[in-house]
Amino acid sequence: MEIPDLPYTIPRLFKGKKIESVPKGSTWAKEEALQSWYVEFFFHNPQTGQMERFRPTKNLNRIKDPHEKLKHFTRLCEAYTVALEGGWNPLDERSNEELKKQISSINLLQAKILFEQYHIAKGTREKSRRSYLSKVNQFISYYGEDKKVTEITDYEITDFLNTMERNEKWVGVTYNSARIILNNYFRYLKVNKYIPVNPVTDTETRTKIKTESHQIFSDEDFKKIMVWLKKHDPYCLLFVRMIYYTCIRPKELRYLQLKYIDLKRNVITVPASVAKNKKSLPVHIDPSLLKELKPLKIATYPDDYYLLGSTTSIVGPERIGENTPYNKFQKCLEETNLLNKNYTLYSFKHLSNVQKFKAGWTLAEICSANRHGSLAETETYLKDLLKFVKTDKVIPKI
Repeated sequence: MEIPDLPYTIPRLFKGKKIESVPKGSTWAKEEALQSWYVEFFFHNPQTGQMERFRPTKNLNRIKDPHEKLKHFTRLCEAYTVALEGGWNPLDERSNEELKKQISSINLLQAKILFEQYHIAKGTREKSRRSYLSKVNQFISYYGEDKKVTEITDYEITDFLNTMERNEKWVGVTYNSARIILNNYFRYLKVNKYIPVNPVTDTETRTKIKTESHQIFSDEDFKKIMVWLKKHDPYCLLFVRMIYYTCIRPKELRYLQLKYIDLKRNVITVPASVAKNKKSLPVHIDPSLLKELKPLKIATYPDDYYLLGSTTSIVGPERIGENTPYNKFQKCLEETNLLNKNYTLYSFKHLSNVQKFKAGWTLAEICSANRHGSLAETETYLKDLLKFVKTDKVIPKI
């Protein structure tokens, strides 16, 4: 292949996936700014004779404001254009960076900082980041902050996991969760050329013991809970009814503003910026739930108020605290002597799905109602379904 007149292409800005629709209350620019942007250019590699693609972002996707994001990415695009016109060679820079990583290996603490920054830029939820870093911190405490990442082999990984399993009484789920987190930690280091191989890849897993969390309510316990909430806590009562009738997650409910509720069309839209799966999908308002919402007169409040923003007036101008619904429900369980039953706010979601199935809903319909990405995800929420499946049908003759 002949060397091109210019060994590079002019850098261009790309703004991620094409926006197909805009949720109520948002704009095209805002939705566009939620995408992963990058500057793209190609540079001729004389060793391969091919034009190699580069897509730098310089961590700018952390910016969500449309105007600020466009400004910074435009500057980045201009900077690469000027650099390439001035003779800069990205292949030389990449080679120098890889050589630097090989010569001066980083330690476990430095790697943790980079790993955390990666997840912040990626938009990983804070709760998930805390979970990841908890296990990484335990690993670092075990071997020391100054130990080089290149010194970690599968032996160190196995020794750590087995020791924690023995001394901290880790069950299979905890063991496997720690292994997965460490695998992601070292995979990040391998992808970024800090280590040649991932030491976690060939380590053992443990047999998982079924979790007992988010249990389905017994009929007696459910009646007891609802009676107590009706008498003592109307806020928590509406919160759990919202979960039951919509299958909207507790965090998504805390973030739900009135502008996303359309009582004329009987639709709630969970915005992509709030949704766990980062997709903006409509949720049907059941007639039973509509009766609960109408007395709130939400049309009389500003659009940016929160449906569940106040424990006294229900609708409020501020988002409710992260632990407020949880603590209020725990109070209910404590007062009804049900704390040891493994009931949680998600139990209302599981109950809803089981009730849907018993009422004749198909798995596909339940999947859609939960805004799940696959039937496999839905089946996880129906883990207690076998308790309700009758097995007294006649077996076909052979």
